[in-house]
Amino acid sequence: MYRSPRRRVFLKRLRIGPAYKLFFLAVVAYVLLVGAARTYDFAVTTADRREVAALAPVLVDKLVVVDAGHGGPDPGVVRDGVREKDITLAVALRLAEYLEQGGARVLLTRDKDCDLADSEPGTKSRKRQDLERRVAIANDNKADVFVSIHVNSFDEANEHGAQTFSQLGCTEGYQLAHAIQDELKTLLRNTDRVAKRGDYFTGRTTKMPAVVVEIGFITNPRECKLLQEPEYQSKVAFAIYAGLVRYFASGAGVVPPLTGE
Repeated sequence: MYRSPRRRVFLKRLRIGPAYKLFFLAVVAYVLLVGAARTYDFAVTTADRREVAALAPVLVDKLVVVDAGHGGPDPGVVRDGVREKDITLAVALRLAEYLEQGGARVLLTRDKDCDLADSEPGTKSRKRQDLERRVAIANDNKADVFVSIHVNSFDEANEHGAQTFSQLGCTEGYQLAHAIQDELKTLLRNTDRVAKRGDYFTGRTTKMPAVVVEIGFITNPRECKLLQEPEYQSKVAFAIYAGLVRYFASGAGVVPPLTGE
């Protein structure tokens, strides 16, 4: 388990009022986001230079578990040597960076090529143990949300597009999935899929809103190529990040649009 580096809490040393603290945090968030934009080529200006709602400090001290699907002896879906586990890890690491820069606390279920089980490789018991331990990280640490990243596949190569899933019966989970899916559609501009509900082990067993983000189809040649590109991986990660910001800024269950939508 990877725990994000402890951030220095220096506001306590400043004798300033709550309003100034919020303003200061907003400025810090803006500076960090600008830095992130310069780090990645696609920048924050993607999708008609939309402003990011993270300028408000809605992520500060939120605990987000980011789960890179598969890993270790479990490669996930493999096509022409391209492994799902490698793509999910790359996107998860980028997402963790954005979240930390926005003020959130982040737990990665894995930060390298591994799984969390110690049973016999290739068995159902190992897969279940792996999933149970990922969920335990979120539950034991009382995370605010659980975000699992995967890559989709289908028999027909023309299927494409990222899609976000939540657990049946979980309203907050669906709101989170809806917020993330809207950002994926707007920022990636290559999917018209909508958020869907389903029955998932992680959704059933986590004690907080949980989503599975299928970031594209590895069985689609064009999308498979995109998913291997660092710039596109950053773009996907930023879209998920923007969705999380939107979710936490939603207040009483209403998901507001970001500025510019």
